[in-house]
Amino acid sequence: MHINITKDDFDLTREMNRFNHNKYNYGAISIFIGKVRPENGLKKMQIDCYPEMAQKEIKNVAEIARSRWTLDKIRIIHRYGLLKPNDNIVLLIIGSRHRADCMSANEFIMDFLKSLAPFWKKEIYSDKEIWIEQNESDLKKLQQWENI
Repeated sequence: MHINITKDDFDLTREMNRFNHNKYNYGAISIFIGKVRPENGLKKMQIDCYPEMAQKEIKNVAEIARSRWTLDKIRIIHRYGLLKPNDNIVLLIIGSRHRADCMSANEFIMDFLKSLAPFWKKEIYSDKEIWIEQNESDLKKLQQWENI
């Protein structure tokens, strides 16, 4: 398992090469890249965190995923700092023998990253700044995992 909390951008090709460096018996690899949405008038997004705390919480969620599905490898990169529209925020790569396991684990981890990971996001527009809060649909997504 590799988890990196960083201000630096990532390159998918380089990260896939690292992911595949030690060959596993993957039958499937699931990749998710989250980006800053180019909302109307959005100039920047500020993502704040305590990197050590974020690393610990993300590792805990990844361990839960490992206990629920058969996963061979997990790589997570989450950025913080001042980002622009279309910049990368998060990369999640999961390898497993079976597609269903890696896709379910990918969605599970992302639902927790979006709602529970200790990152604080502020959208910056030319005329205002808005702190992003949890929304009801994200919380409902989390509840579905409690029933599995």
